[in-house]
Amino acid sequence: EVEEREAYEYWGYLFKADKTGTDKLKGLLRGLKDIISRTYTPSDQPDLLPSQLAAFYRELHGNYDPLFLSTPNESIAFIYKSLGCLHSLQPAPSTAADAPAAFSDPTVPALKTEGWIMWQTIQLLLGPDEHSSFLTEAVQKWDVRDPATGQPFPKTLPRRCFPAEPDKRMVAWYEGVSERLKAEAEEEEKQRLLDAEREDMHRLQDRKPLAKRGGYEHTDDEDGSVNSRGPALAYFRNPLYRHVDGRPSIVRHGSKRPSVSP
Repeated sequence: EVEEREAYEYWGYLFKADKTGTDKLKGLLRGLKDIISRTYTPSDQPDLLPSQLAAFYRELHGNYDPLFLSTPNESIAFIYKSLGCLHSLQPAPSTAADAPAAFSDPTVPALKTEGWIMWQTIQLLLGPDEHSSFLTEAVQKWDVRDPATGQPFPKTLPRRCFPAEPDKRMVAWYEGVSERLKAEAEEEEKQRLLDAEREDMHRLQDRKPLAKRGGYEHTDDEDGSVNSRGPALAYFRNPLYRHVDGRPSIVRHGSKRPSVSP
C-alpha cells in the first residue's frame, strides 16, 4: 500500500542497533508527553503522574490501572528507579475541598521527559505488539507534533517500524528481577518471623509488656521494604498485565537491566 510505504519511508525502523530509540522515536515520545500533560489532569504538572499515565493507556484501549492506580507510590518509585527512569516526587493532587494536601510531603512519583522516553522505550522492547499498537493508535487519535519543528507527525505508523518480537535480553532481565525480589521477600519474611519469636521469648522471660520494657513489635511496613517489594514483584512477574482482559493494563541492588539509553 502506498500510504504504508510512504509512512515507513518517513519513520524508518525506530530502534538503533544498540536497542536505543532513534531521534524520530524520541521526538514522537516527547510530543506524546505534551499531549498527556495537556489532556489529563492536573494539566499544570510538567512531569507525568501515575494517574495521567493510567488515563493515557486507557484511552488507547489498554489497562494499566493495576500498576498506576492500585500500586503504592513507593512501589512505583521503586520500579522507576529499577528501570533507570528519571522521575520526581510530587505532592498528591488536591482539590478545593482537599486544600491541605497541597502542603503534604511529595510522595507521588512523576516521570520527567527523559524518564518517560526511557519507560516507553523499555516497554516497546518488552512488548512490541502491545506498545506499538498504543503508539499507532495515539498518532491516529491526536495531532502529535514534533517539539523540535512544531510540525505534526504522520497519521500512519507502520508496525514494522518496531521490533518484530520481544527483546530476549530484556525479557530475561525482567524474569531475573522477579526471581530476585521473590527470594528477598521470602528471606525478609523468614527474618520477620524469627524476630517475632525472639520478642515472644523475651516477653515470656521478663513477664513484662513490650511497651514497659521499651520493646516493639516488628511489622511488615516498618521500613517500607516488604510493602514496596511485594507490588513491585507483581509488576516484574507480569509487566504487560496480560491477565487483565487479555490486554496490557499495561531493581533491586545487584541487578542492572540491559543497557537502554533514552
